Amino acid sequence: MIRAVYDRRELSLRLSGHAMSAPRGEDLVCAAASILAFTAEAALEDEAERFFPRVIKKSGELSILCEPAHGARKACRRLLDTLWYGFELLAREYPAYVRAQKED
Repeated sequence: MIRAVYDRRELSLRLSGHAMSAPRGEDLVCAAASILAFTAEAALEDEAERFFPRVIKKSGELSILCEPAHGARKACRRLLDTLWYGFELLAREYPAYVRAQKED
């Protein structure tokens, strides 16, 4: 199961686990979660000079923590909110394989 935890106050996103909804290479749930994770990382890195993201990757885990510059907190939160919406949709569609938790 994939677990996604988004903390809006801390501006952090943590992903862990594997969907295991199909054999390796055929797992569409895993592919969807992976592209959301890649998008999150790339979008934040594109704004690195404003959002100062710290990214930690391990096998089956991704942690992102942003420490935005003064005045950039709202923009960073909007970006993370949008990406988070993708994880919420995925969890709604595939609840047996994805758990999404948001902390305000």
